[in-house]
Amino acid sequence: MNIAIIAMEGCYGSSLHGLIDVFVVANAYIKKHSGNKNDFFQWHFLSTINSTIKTSNGLSMRQSIAQECDKHFDVIFIPGILYKGVHAFEVIIQQQQLFYTWLMKQHQQGAIVCANCTATFFLAESGLLDNKEATTVWWLEPLFKQRYKNITLKFEQLIIEKNNVICAGSATSHFQLGLLLLKKFVSPFIVQQTAKAMLIDTRKMLTSPEQLLSFSREHNNVLVQKAQDWIELNLSRSFKLVDLAREIATTERTLIRQFKNTLSITPSKYIQNLRVNKAKYLLEISELSLDKIIEKVGYQDRSAFTKLFTKVVGIPPMSYRRQF
Repeated sequence: MNIAIIAMEGCYGSSLHGLIDVFVVANAYIKKHSGNKNDFFQWHFLSTINSTIKTSNGLSMRQSIAQECDKHFDVIFIPGILYKGVHAFEVIIQQQQLFYTWLMKQHQQGAIVCANCTATFFLAESGLLDNKEATTVWWLEPLFKQRYKNITLKFEQLIIEKNNVICAGSATSHFQLGLLLLKKFVSPFIVQQTAKAMLIDTRKMLTSPEQLLSFSREHNNVLVQKAQDWIELNLSRSFKLVDLAREIATTERTLIRQFKNTLSITPSKYIQNLRVNKAKYLLEISELSLDKIIEKVGYQDRSAFTKLFTKVVGIPPMSYRRQF
């Protein structure tokens, strides 16, 4: 399994080597349990412009230029780079045109292309995310939306995967990204042992707060499915049950009955749970203020939401953030 790690000037050393460490540990377990002496995962460091680069923590590296390499890779990972302001960042993004051509060719040949943190902008700039959903580091949400209007940004999701392109949001998400890649190539046992050895929080493997209610999707009720789709698209705004019923061409009474029969929960309770789960997720992965989080889950009244959150979770929102 050949992996290319793209080392750009100023890339985060922790991401650059952290993903490799996941594969190192996985290789050790594969050898132990298979008897094979060869490494299953092998990797190569490549750059995009200069053969010699310095990582964000000052480590110098020398490697080949990606677009001069005709080798086919199974996985290509681009770690995030240190952000030094919007102008400097945009210059770096726009300098990589030859690399983007190489990246697109690798993807067309079957490579899984992934990036985390600020490097998700390289995926967007290359065209690999055109007309798709993506995530990025939360504090660059405005810039991402401004530059890439044909990409649906869901920054509150830690990882999004579509058509062999994987975006991971946070600077430390390389660990969860590593486990996701392991799942594609090795047994669940190896994944479990690697996660256990490295103390990787597998709870963050959930790609969205909606997955916490994934059981609610395991049904064939078309009306309820339409309601769920509309709720998730409009979760960030305040709406009443009558609004939902009108949008999907039904009545409140029918909606309540169908939810109870299908999910054993009322639509109002379902919406509340989804809002609380999304708030929990944002409290864990972002540094957004509580007021901003409350706004993003469709509430305006801080007191009312805090009361609801405390009732459902058992502790107030800020206590939850400190704990997790």
